[in-house]
Amino acid sequence: MKRLAILLFALLPLTANAQSFPHPDYERVLVPVFFFGGGSGAAWWTNFDIVNTGPEFSLATAVLQDEPACPDLCGCDATDNVATDRALSICQGFEDNAGILLYVPRSVDRNEVFTYARVYDKSRAADRAGSQIPVVWEDDLFEGKMMLLDVKIGGGYRATIRLFDVLQWDSTYTLRFYDMADLRRGHAQAIFTAQVDTFDENQAGPFPARPSFGVIGNVLAQYPQLAGHDSVAIEILPHEPLISPPAPTKRHYALASITNNTTQEVTVVSPR
Repeated sequence: MKRLAILLFALLPLTANAQSFPHPDYERVLVPVFFFGGGSGAAWWTNFDIVNTGPEFSLATAVLQDEPACPDLCGCDATDNVATDRALSICQGFEDNAGILLYVPRSVDRNEVFTYARVYDKSRAADRAGSQIPVVWEDDLFEGKMMLLDVKIGGGYRATIRLFDVLQWDSTYTLRFYDMADLRRGHAQAIFTAQVDTFDENQAGPFPARPSFGVIGNVLAQYPQLAGHDSVAIEILPHEPLISPPAPTKRHYALASITNNTTQEVTVVSPR
């Protein structure tokens, strides 16, 4: 089996929003967390792997953004093309709170390509191997309601919500919060409703590096109305723009991470 890097990223500035549609030849793959560095007494690190078990597929060359912090393996010039058989992993210099977008040829048999991402605290690597992060293929994105269940916000935990529009539309989402214990008893009365927007970085070209992104860094701090609730369910509803032709609807994703304030151990909650 051979590890392969996937075609990356875009180069030129835009003067308008980079709203886009699915690429005819490449499927987008979202790695929603790609972060390195310190925070709250931790030394965070993201591992990402892609393995192809079938016939080797050609990605031609990997086009990389101009990034001075990027290691020599990846090249630091916007015009530098690096052969995919040399780029065995994704440069740490591409880290961003919005994660990264990768591109796989649609001709590839998805049953032969396997991806894996994990985030862990290097300062505690001796006793914790970290938490798996979902890697989301374009076909697995959501086109309507998403639900994050049992997101713990009390008792020494802090929760973060990340929202993604993988096709770079500046999107608005309605978030409805429910007490998890009440929901289990069949009482579906929302505690609180809020709206959150995602924003695009105005990236150019057919292969933008990042999705449109929004984040709530600490749910309880952002929404004190939730105080006294130990765990919540979060219903997320995207608002679709009234335009012609209509925007693609299958482009949304959300993720919650719950961090133990004492141990810094992370639990990831995927949408249902």
